[in-house]
Amino acid sequence: MKRIFLYGLLTLMTLPLFAASDIVRVSATYEYISDNARETPEQAEQTAIERAKQKALEEHFGVDVTAVTNTLITNNSQHSEANVFSIGETAVRGEWIETTKEQVLEKSFINGFWMVRVRVEGRARSHTTAKADIRYAFVKDVQDMESPVTFRDGNDLFLRFSSPVAGYLCVYLVDEAQNAYCLLPYMSQQTGSQPIEANKDYLFFSERHERGAQEYTLNTERSSEQNAFYVIFSPNNFTKAADHQAGKNFRDEQLPRELTYEALLKWLSRVQTKDPQLLVKRDVITIRK
Repeated sequence: MKRIFLYGLLTLMTLPLFAASDIVRVSATYEYISDNARETPEQAEQTAIERAKQKALEEHFGVDVTAVTNTLITNNSQHSEANVFSIGETAVRGEWIETTKEQVLEKSFINGFWMVRVRVEGRARSHTTAKADIRYAFVKDVQDMESPVTFRDGNDLFLRFSSPVAGYLCVYLVDEAQNAYCLLPYMSQQTGSQPIEANKDYLFFSERHERGAQEYTLNTERSSEQNAFYVIFSPNNFTKAADHQAGKNFRDEQLPRELTYEALLKWLSRVQTKDPQLLVKRDVITIRK
Protein backbone atom coordinates (compact mmCIF):
# COMPACT_ATOMS: atom_id res chain seq x y z
CA MET A 1 0.00 0.00 0.00
CA LYS A 2 1.49 3.31 -1.04
CA ARG A 3 1.30 6.10 1.46
CA ILE A 4 -0.22 9.40 0.35
CA PHE A 5 1.53 12.63 1.31
CA LEU A 6 -0.60 15.69 1.93
CA TYR A 7 0.38 19.32 2.28
CA GLY A 8 -1.21 22.73 1.89
CA LEU A 9 -2.27 26.07 3.31
CA LEU A 10 -5.88 27.00 3.94
CA THR A 11 -7.23 29.91 1.92
CA LEU A 12 -10.55 31.74 2.09
CA MET A 13 -13.49 31.20 -0.22
CA THR A 14 -17.05 32.54 -0.20
CA LEU A 15 -20.12 30.34 -0.36
CA PRO A 16 -22.98 30.59 -2.86
CA LEU A 17 -26.56 31.54 -2.05
CA PHE A 18 -29.25 28.94 -1.41
CA ALA A 19 -32.76 29.75 -0.26
CA ALA A 20 -34.54 27.95 2.58
CA SER A 21 -37.51 28.99 4.69
CA ASP A 22 -35.67 28.70 8.01
CA ILE A 23 -32.45 30.40 6.88
CA VAL A 24 -31.87 34.09 7.72
CA ARG A 25 -29.25 36.66 6.81
CA VAL A 26 -26.67 37.54 9.49
CA SER A 27 -23.61 39.78 9.60
CA ALA A 28 -20.99 41.12 11.98
CA THR A 29 -17.82 43.18 12.18
CA TYR A 30 -15.02 41.92 14.42
CA GLU A 31 -11.60 43.21 15.44
CA TYR A 32 -9.04 40.57 16.33
CA ILE A 33 -5.73 41.28 18.08
CA SER A 34 -3.34 38.36 18.09
CA ASP A 35 -1.59 37.22 21.27
CA ASN A 36 0.74 34.83 19.43
CA ALA A 37 3.94 36.32 18.02
CA ARG A 38 4.35 33.31 15.67
CA GLU A 39 0.92 33.78 14.09
CA THR A 40 1.09 34.57 10.37
CA PRO A 41 -1.11 37.28 8.80
CA GLU A 42 -3.10 34.55 7.03
CA GLN A 43 -3.72 32.73 10.31
CA ALA A 44 -4.74 35.94 12.06
CA GLU A 45 -7.12 36.78 9.23
CA GLN A 46 -8.74 33.34 9.35
CA THR A 47 -9.17 33.58 13.14
CA ALA A 48 -10.82 36.98 12.75
CA ILE A 49 -13.22 35.60 10.14
CA GLU A 50 -14.25 32.65 12.31
CA ARG A 51 -14.79 34.86 15.36
CA ALA A 52 -16.84 37.29 13.29
CA LYS A 53 -19.11 34.42 12.27
CA GLN A 54 -19.45 33.39 15.90
CA LYS A 55 -20.33 36.98 16.85
CA ALA A 56 -22.97 37.16 14.09
CA LEU A 57 -24.61 33.96 15.33
CA GLU A 58 -24.58 35.07 18.96
CA GLU A 59 -26.04 38.48 18.15
CA HIS A 60 -28.89 37.05 16.09
CA PHE A 61 -29.75 33.80 17.87
CA GLY A 62 -28.34 34.34 21.36
CA VAL A 63 -26.59 31.77 23.52
CA ASP A 64 -27.63 29.18 26.06
CA VAL A 65 -25.67 29.37 29.31
CA THR A 66 -25.58 26.40 31.66
CA ALA A 67 -23.81 26.09 34.98
CA VAL A 68 -23.01 23.11 37.18
CA THR A 69 -22.01 23.75 40.78
CA ASN A 70 -20.47 21.16 43.12
CA THR A 71 -19.68 21.57 46.79
CA LEU A 72 -16.86 19.60 48.38
CA ILE A 73 -16.86 19.49 52.19
CA THR A 74 -13.61 18.63 53.95
CA ASN A 75 -13.69 17.64 57.61
CA ASN A 76 -10.85 17.54 60.11
CA SER A 77 -10.60 17.58 63.88
CA GLN A 78 -10.67 21.37 64.02
CA HIS A 79 -13.33 22.44 61.54
CA SER A 80 -15.24 21.73 58.36
CA GLU A 81 -14.41 23.56 55.13
CA ALA A 82 -16.64 23.83 52.05
CA ASN A 83 -15.15 24.43 48.60
CA VAL A 84 -17.49 25.38 45.78
CA PHE A 85 -16.61 24.58 42.17
CA SER A 86 -18.61 26.05 39.30
CA ILE A 87 -18.36 25.09 35.63
CA GLY A 88 -20.07 27.26 33.06
CA GLU A 89 -20.73 26.49 29.39
CA THR A 90 -22.18 28.54 26.56
CA ALA A 91 -23.71 27.23 23.35
CA VAL A 92 -24.78 29.33 20.38
CA ARG A 93 -28.38 28.70 19.36
CA GLY A 94 -27.65 29.02 15.64
CA GLU A 95 -25.37 27.51 13.02
CA TRP A 96 -23.59 29.06 10.04
CA ILE A 97 -24.80 27.71 6.70
CA GLU A 98 -23.15 29.82 4.02
CA THR A 99 -20.92 32.85 3.56
CA THR A 100 -21.97 35.52 1.08
CA LYS A 101 -19.23 38.05 1.80
CA GLU A 102 -15.90 38.21 3.63
CA GLN A 103 -14.03 41.51 3.77
CA VAL A 104 -10.81 42.53 5.51
CA LEU A 105 -11.40 46.13 6.58
CA GLU A 106 -8.06 46.73 8.25
CA LYS A 107 -4.86 44.79 8.92
CA SER A 108 -1.76 46.08 10.70
CA PHE A 109 1.30 44.81 12.56
CA ILE A 110 1.56 46.44 15.97
CA ASN A 111 4.32 45.74 18.50
CA GLY A 112 5.00 42.33 17.01
CA PHE A 113 1.37 41.20 16.78
CA TRP A 114 -1.29 41.29 14.07
CA MET A 115 -4.49 43.32 14.32
CA VAL A 116 -7.21 42.37 11.83
CA ARG A 117 -10.69 43.90 11.49
CA VAL A 118 -13.11 42.02 9.26
CA ARG A 119 -16.71 42.07 8.10
CA VAL A 120 -18.66 38.89 7.32
CA GLU A 121 -22.12 38.39 5.86
CA GLY A 122 -23.91 35.12 5.37
CA ARG A 123 -26.90 32.93 6.07
CA ALA A 124 -27.62 30.88 9.14
CA ARG A 125 -30.41 29.10 10.95
CA SER A 126 -31.39 28.27 14.49
CA HIS A 127 -30.78 24.82 15.91
CA THR A 128 -33.99 22.86 15.41
CA THR A 129 -32.81 19.47 16.65
CA ALA A 130 -30.08 18.16 18.91
CA LYS A 131 -27.22 16.75 16.86
CA ALA A 132 -25.15 13.67 17.53
CA ASP A 133 -22.43 14.10 20.15
CA ILE A 134 -19.61 12.64 18.08
CA ARG A 135 -16.05 12.21 19.35
CA TYR A 136 -13.04 12.43 17.07
CA ALA A 137 -9.35 13.32 17.03
CA PHE A 138 -6.73 13.66 14.30
CA VAL A 139 -3.63 11.96 15.76
CA LYS A 140 -0.09 11.26 14.58
CA ASP A 141 0.32 7.92 16.35
CA VAL A 142 -2.14 5.05 16.74
CA GLN A 143 -1.55 5.15 20.51
CA ASP A 144 -2.60 8.80 20.81
CA MET A 145 -6.09 9.65 22.01
CA GLU A 146 -6.19 13.44 21.54
CA SER A 147 -5.20 15.75 18.70
CA PRO A 148 -1.77 17.34 19.16
CA VAL A 149 -1.41 21.11 19.07
CA THR A 150 1.10 20.88 16.22
CA PHE A 151 2.01 18.23 13.65
CA ARG A 152 5.52 17.94 12.25
CA ASP A 153 6.64 17.43 8.67
CA GLY A 154 6.55 13.69 7.96
CA ASN A 155 4.04 12.78 10.70
CA ASP A 156 1.50 10.11 9.85
CA LEU A 157 -2.17 11.04 10.08
CA PHE A 158 -4.86 8.91 11.74
CA LEU A 159 -8.45 9.63 12.71
CA ARG A 160 -10.16 8.35 15.83
CA PHE A 161 -13.95 8.50 15.64
CA SER A 162 -17.01 7.34 17.56
CA SER A 163 -20.70 8.23 17.63
CA PRO A 164 -23.52 7.35 20.03
CA VAL A 165 -25.81 6.78 17.05
CA ALA A 166 -25.38 4.96 13.75
CA GLY A 167 -24.86 7.14 10.72
CA TYR A 168 -22.65 8.14 7.83
CA LEU A 169 -19.32 9.97 7.70
CA CYS A 170 -17.19 11.88 5.19
CA VAL A 171 -13.81 13.55 5.78
CA TYR A 172 -12.14 16.14 3.53
CA LEU A 173 -8.82 17.97 3.49
CA VAL A 174 -8.40 21.41 1.87
CA ASP A 175 -4.99 22.46 0.53
CA GLU A 176 -3.37 25.74 -0.55
CA ALA A 177 -4.44 25.32 -4.17
CA GLN A 178 -8.12 25.41 -3.12
CA ASN A 179 -8.50 21.72 -3.80
CA ALA A 180 -10.56 19.53 -1.48
CA TYR A 181 -9.45 15.89 -1.17
CA CYS A 182 -11.85 13.18 -0.01
CA LEU A 183 -9.96 11.23 2.69
CA LEU A 184 -13.01 9.18 3.67
CA PRO A 185 -14.63 7.19 2.14
CA TYR A 186 -11.46 5.72 0.62
CA MET A 187 -10.77 5.67 -3.10
CA SER A 188 -11.43 1.93 -3.22
CA GLN A 189 -14.86 2.19 -1.60
CA GLN A 190 -17.99 2.15 -3.74
CA THR A 191 -20.20 3.89 -1.19
CA GLY A 192 -20.78 7.64 -1.13
CA SER A 193 -20.03 7.85 2.59
CA GLN A 194 -18.53 5.73 5.36
CA PRO A 195 -21.17 3.77 7.34
CA ILE A 196 -20.75 4.19 11.10
CA GLU A 197 -22.01 1.83 13.79
CA ALA A 198 -23.23 3.25 17.08
CA ASN A 199 -20.89 3.11 20.09
CA LYS A 200 -17.97 1.72 18.12
CA ASP A 201 -14.44 3.13 18.33
CA TYR A 202 -12.89 3.58 14.88
CA LEU A 203 -9.29 4.18 13.88
CA PHE A 204 -9.19 5.32 10.26
CA PHE A 205 -6.20 5.75 7.90
CA SER A 206 -4.37 2.72 9.33
CA GLU A 207 -4.09 -0.40 7.16
CA ARG A 208 -2.85 -2.36 10.14
CA HIS A 209 -6.12 -1.71 11.98
CA GLU A 210 -8.49 -1.59 9.01
CA ARG A 211 -8.21 -3.74 5.93
CA GLY A 212 -8.19 -1.69 2.73
CA ALA A 213 -7.50 1.59 4.55
CA GLN A 214 -5.68 4.40 2.79
CA GLU A 215 -2.73 5.82 4.73
CA TYR A 216 -1.65 9.46 4.81
CA THR A 217 1.42 11.47 5.81
CA LEU A 218 1.45 15.24 6.40
CA ASN A 219 4.19 17.28 4.76
CA THR A 220 5.14 20.91 4.37
CA GLU A 221 7.73 22.77 2.31
CA ARG A 222 7.41 25.85 4.53
CA SER A 223 8.41 26.59 8.11
CA SER A 224 4.72 26.58 9.12
CA GLU A 225 1.55 25.70 7.23
CA GLN A 226 -2.06 24.89 7.99
CA ASN A 227 -4.42 22.24 6.67
CA ALA A 228 -8.19 22.44 7.03
CA PHE A 229 -10.16 19.28 7.74
CA TYR A 230 -13.92 18.87 7.43
CA VAL A 231 -15.58 16.08 9.43
CA ILE A 232 -19.16 15.60 8.18
CA PHE A 233 -21.59 13.24 9.93
CA SER A 234 -25.32 12.56 9.86
CA PRO A 235 -27.64 9.79 11.08
CA ASN A 236 -29.30 10.18 7.68
CA ASN A 237 -27.67 8.67 4.61
CA PHE A 238 -26.00 11.13 2.27
CA THR A 239 -23.59 10.96 -0.64
CA LYS A 240 -20.26 12.76 -0.86
CA ALA A 241 -19.76 15.56 -3.34
CA ALA A 242 -19.05 14.69 -6.98
CA ASP A 243 -15.27 14.46 -7.47
CA HIS A 244 -12.67 13.07 -9.84
CA GLN A 245 -9.39 11.20 -9.65
CA ALA A 246 -6.61 13.52 -8.58
CA GLY A 247 -3.08 13.63 -9.91
CA LYS A 248 0.13 13.01 -8.00
CA ASN A 249 1.95 15.18 -5.47
CA PHE A 250 5.59 16.20 -5.29
CA ARG A 251 6.55 12.77 -3.92
CA ASP A 252 4.96 11.11 -6.96
CA GLU A 253 2.21 9.53 -4.85
CA GLN A 254 -1.38 9.25 -6.02
CA LEU A 255 -3.63 11.74 -4.25
CA PRO A 256 -7.22 10.99 -3.14
CA ARG A 257 -10.17 11.95 -5.30
CA GLU A 258 -10.65 15.71 -5.42
CA LEU A 259 -12.90 18.63 -6.22
CA THR A 260 -12.46 22.37 -5.86
CA TYR A 261 -12.89 24.00 -2.46
CA GLU A 262 -15.68 26.13 -3.95
CA ALA A 263 -17.51 23.00 -5.15
CA LEU A 264 -17.15 21.41 -1.70
CA LEU A 265 -18.68 24.48 -0.03
CA LYS A 266 -21.56 24.54 -2.52
CA TRP A 267 -22.25 20.87 -1.80
CA LEU A 268 -22.06 21.44 1.97
CA SER A 269 -24.53 24.31 1.74
CA ARG A 270 -27.03 22.17 -0.20
CA VAL A 271 -26.75 19.20 2.16
CA GLN A 272 -26.95 21.32 5.31
CA THR A 273 -30.05 23.08 4.00
CA LYS A 274 -31.82 19.76 3.42
CA ASP A 275 -30.61 17.90 6.52
CA PRO A 276 -30.88 19.75 9.88
CA GLN A 277 -29.17 16.78 11.57
CA LEU A 278 -26.03 17.07 9.44
CA LEU A 279 -23.06 17.89 11.64
CA VAL A 280 -20.07 19.71 10.12
CA LYS A 281 -16.89 20.07 12.17
CA ARG A 282 -14.01 22.13 10.78
CA ASP A 283 -10.51 21.77 12.22
CA VAL A 284 -7.37 23.65 11.23
CA ILE A 285 -4.11 21.99 12.23
CA THR A 286 -0.63 23.49 12.04
CA ILE A 287 2.27 21.63 10.42
CA ARG A 288 5.81 22.75 11.17
CA LYS A 289 9.19 21.73 9.80
